[in-house]
Amino acid sequence: MTRNFFIAQLIIALIMLAYFKELTLLSYINSSFLIGGTITFIGLVIFVFSTGFFDVFTVTMRKMLTPKRRMEDVMSMRTPSEIFSAPVFPFLGTGALVLIVMGIGLVIFYI
Repeated sequence: MTRNFFIAQLIIALIMLAYFKELTLLSYINSSFLIGGTITFIGLVIFVFSTGFFDVFTVTMRKMLTPKRRMEDVMSMRTPSEIFSAPVFPFLGTGALVLIVMGIGLVIFYI
């Protein structure tokens, strides 16, 4: 997780230089919010898919939209929870850590 955190910090620094063209605390806060929020969002999407939340909806839509003669093919298809089996903790942990550091920077900015 620390390797992912340092990679995220490197991406934040690159965004600061490429987009904001300055190394200030405000540009760090803005960049880290974008990167931390994106990583956390990806982790939450993987979590929702891997827990089986969309399995019932997917199977129901497959049954409803498929002709009767192809129903055996539909029943043999994998569900989204079987497809998305990526580990969730590295995404959520790294995203939360980046957002915590961003929050510390935000407190320092307003003091």
